[in-house]
Amino acid sequence: MTVINIALTEDGVFVVADTLVGVSGNRPGFFTSKIHVMPHLNALVCGSGSLDLTLDWCRDLLGSLHAPHIGMLDEFVPPRLRYLYDHRPEDGRQAHASTIYHLGFDDAEDRFVGFAYRSRNRFVSERLQYGTLTQPGYGGGHRLSVFPDDFVEVSRKQRIIQDEQSCDPRVFIGGHIIACRMQREHKDGEPPAITTTLTRAFQFEDYEQTFLDCAGSLANP
Repeated sequence: MTVINIALTEDGVFVVADTLVGVSGNRPGFFTSKIHVMPHLNALVCGSGSLDLTLDWCRDLLGSLHAPHIGMLDEFVPPRLRYLYDHRPEDGRQAHASTIYHLGFDDAEDRFVGFAYRSRNRFVSERLQYGTLTQPGYGGGHRLSVFPDDFVEVSRKQRIIQDEQSCDPRVFIGGHIIACRMQREHKDGEPPAITTTLTRAFQFEDYEQTFLDCAGSLANP
């Protein structure tokens, strides 16, 4: 699992995710990037649950699917994700409830859009509403207004909440917070340009110890 906090507007999408991946035995395993930019689609992909499923899906997007933007791509996503999911080992499917998010600019609608595809719903396409989304859920009073500062602060609060829980259904959060901003820029006399920035916005206070713990997990799988 992971922390993914999203703000979706018609003119942009703003996302943060942590970098820690857990492994069997509820141990920190390694650090990775969980926000994957697809410039050919003016989109980004992120996911929770099974990292392997998210990476397999990104390979599919980069290697075999053909669409000009994520609005048109949406038609082809559910059956392809079902195929990838159904061909994964059964124990992996049972261990992880997975969600894949597509966020990006839809040329046909001339605005940013978002879709969620959830394993518990057999990856049926779910159009995201404009606004904010937090995962794991956050009911605190800190609003996602300023990017990336508010997003980082909410992520830190989510970490505190999860650290107080038992291992199941606790979400392990750590490493860095990566912030991704994708926006439309308007220039006089020119078509709108989509720009994307990625920033390592925050390092958790226990990063060095978590790094050592990850090294121990890799040495003793």
